[in-house]
Amino acid sequence: MLTGSLDRTMGWLLDFGDVKDRFKPIYRQLDHNPLDKLAGVRDGHSQSVVEWVHAHLSPLVPELARIDLMENAHQGVSLLFHDDMRWPLLQGE
Repeated sequence: MLTGSLDRTMGWLLDFGDVKDRFKPIYRQLDHNPLDKLAGVRDGHSQSVVEWVHAHLSPLVPELARIDLMENAHQGVSLLFHDDMRWPLLQGE
């Protein structure tokens, strides 16, 4: 989820194609790789993976306000970011 001011001309905050392009190199590091082998990911836990994604994506997408990572249809984690919060607020798994 992104937050910020809408572009008055285009009517949206940021083109999701741009977000996807910025996320692509991060996704490549995650896809089909052991998550616990990534520097900064603790034991491959969902919360740690989301924190890792935030650390890598937020400099590229400063409008980033929330990341959801679902392990299955009933279990996952959401990270919410407030203003210039250094450490994300973890919510239930």
